[in-house]
Amino acid sequence: MRAWEYEFNKYHNASPVNFKENPSDWSGIADVLKARQVHLKMFWSSQVPGSRAPESLYMAMIQSWYNRGFDVSEAEKLIRPALASLKEGRLNELERLSGQILKRLMQAPVDKTHPSHQFFRPEGWEDIRAAFREGAETELPMRRESDSKTLEQKILGGWNGQIAGGSYGTAIEGYTGETLRRVYGDRLNGYIKEPETLNDDITFELAVLKAAERSGAAMSAEYIADMWLEYIPFGWSAEYFALENLRRGYYPPASGQIGNFFSEWIGAQMRTMVCGYLAPGNPLKASEYAYMDSSVSHEANGIYGGIHSAVLSSLAFVMNDARELLLKSRDFIPEDTEFAHFFDSALESVRNHNNHIDSWKSLEDSIKTYNWIHVYPNMMAVIHGFWYCENDIGKAFRILADCGADVDCNAGEVGSALGIMFPIDRKWTDPFEDTLETYVPGMEKMKISELAGWTADIVMKMEH
Repeated sequence: MRAWEYEFNKYHNASPVNFKENPSDWSGIADVLKARQVHLKMFWSSQVPGSRAPESLYMAMIQSWYNRGFDVSEAEKLIRPALASLKEGRLNELERLSGQILKRLMQAPVDKTHPSHQFFRPEGWEDIRAAFREGAETELPMRRESDSKTLEQKILGGWNGQIAGGSYGTAIEGYTGETLRRVYGDRLNGYIKEPETLNDDITFELAVLKAAERSGAAMSAEYIADMWLEYIPFGWSAEYFALENLRRGYYPPASGQIGNFFSEWIGAQMRTMVCGYLAPGNPLKASEYAYMDSSVSHEANGIYGGIHSAVLSSLAFVMNDARELLLKSRDFIPEDTEFAHFFDSALESVRNHNNHIDSWKSLEDSIKTYNWIHVYPNMMAVIHGFWYCENDIGKAFRILADCGADVDCNAGEVGSALGIMFPIDRKWTDPFEDTLETYVPGMEKMKISELAGWTADIVMKMEH
């Protein structure tokens, strides 16, 4: 079909309406204006749905750009006026100030004194892979599953561990570990309220499965981006901007880079466990899948976080010790990057402390400038979870709560690998009654066991 012909015919076949039967209707404008006001206020002041922790995305944008090594002082000059406009309900003024803040961030000069600039930032897949430790993919045990049923059981363990971790952390994310201990105490040893499985993290994993099902071994970042558009109605932070970019025709890697101030937050790390399921025991292939997925919404250190999460789940199919798993995963982090720097500092800390609380306290000053949803503090919490958990998923969840930050993402990541390697105490899974809830159209409610079977079927097709 030619677009000009369609428009030509529509124009020439149009006839005026009977205004008595079809009066003018401008009501849609009011709906649009109201939606925009709600959206603007949400970006300045909102609460995390599950835990009700406070958020301010505009403030976080400025913070994130500072973390990336830009001089954000001009944008920071507008913080007080913008907060005053929000408080006093002057939303037209707040809209202008918000636009000015984004403009000043986009024009922010590089702060050459910022420590982030001393690190390597490989971007494309081949450059990232080349920066892995030499021989990273060698000296791994062979995967033992010879039939789809055994594989399916391990994948089910991964999904159950991930969903349990997400459900555990959803109610407590966005607070410091010290605050959580003070408020909840030993209640943190289990669910602090009736667990819910509705979690945005898994939404994106379902899109990856759809892409893998349709494309098989030919899966690409573009296939995954298409599934985002088809199945994901809304995202937050990095995923919000990526979806907006995709809707304007900017596909990966541009979708994760253009105007995306959150491209090094936790968004990729929180959702790439499924890439490990799709490449069980093959961390290099899992890394490649995770690169595809992560590049839809992230770049550089954000992508390395996505790769690391997938590697952990992939390695779990051929390893059986949490500490050994963590140490082996280091081989798949690009050398000389800032992500590697923070990983190594956390690893050194856990090696030098007898308990996770003392270790975490020793690191807090080094990450105080980062948002609680940034990839670094959460990756460091994950390290603590694996190191101190003694292969026990319940202990891991408690350790992650004691570290605070984005607990549902971290517990989902750690729970995924531990669930693949070890049986899960039924107290963590019985409350679900084998049911996962999502906001993905057509998949609003599904059996977790069927999700595992679907995943295993895709793996077998991709491997053959």
